Amino acid sequence: MGSTFIIGMGVVMILVGAGFLVMLSTGRDSSRPRDVMEWTGLILSGLLIVTAAGLIWMTLSAPDDQPVQQAVTAAQFEDISIETPAGNFAFTHLESGEILDLEEYRGDVVIVNFWATWCLPCLEEIPDLNRLQQTYADSGLVILSVSDEDHEILRSFEERMPLQTTSVTVEPGIELPVPFRGALAIRPATYIVDRDGIARRYLLGARSYSFFETAIRPYI
Repeated sequence: MGSTFIIGMGVVMILVGAGFLVMLSTGRDSSRPRDVMEWTGLILSGLLIVTAAGLIWMTLSAPDDQPVQQAVTAAQFEDISIETPAGNFAFTHLESGEILDLEEYRGDVVIVNFWATWCLPCLEEIPDLNRLQQTYADSGLVILSVSDEDHEILRSFEERMPLQTTSVTVEPGIELPVPFRGALAIRPATYIVDRDGIARRYLLGARSYSFFETAIRPYI
């Protein structure tokens, strides 16, 4: 649902609420006490106006560059064996600015984790991914934390919650290859790629350290 539509609906709600207030306040004998129906109408009209104003405020205060994307809910968890070659794609290393691609990590076990700073489930798994990277770095594990957010937003975030993984970015709206298509639409989305460049598993939803550890062991 677009922000213009939401704001338009909010304006209509305010006008309707204001119209009812005017109807209830004009043409009545001020010396006569209001009955229950009148008080109910006044309260409901007021609530309509307040709700609409809040809706408009939330829409206008939302970041302009936030994509139409969503975070995973508990009902959306998936764990799928895919067994398909991981298509190559390029990304920018957040710290160095160097342009890299997935093919450069052939020979390593790679966890490709698509995340965002606005995605609460993504933030929940960051400490476990950091720990996993530290534990298995010498065993040839590379965790790519892939986001399509602005570099400054990501750098500011990492000042508060540092990533021990390899933090990289892609352009918003990028068309990712199979099997990564759609990974930026709902997050966190994670792929386990073996040393031969074969994507073995697709995981939708935040996972724990023990889950990730068990998932990578066959390929380490």
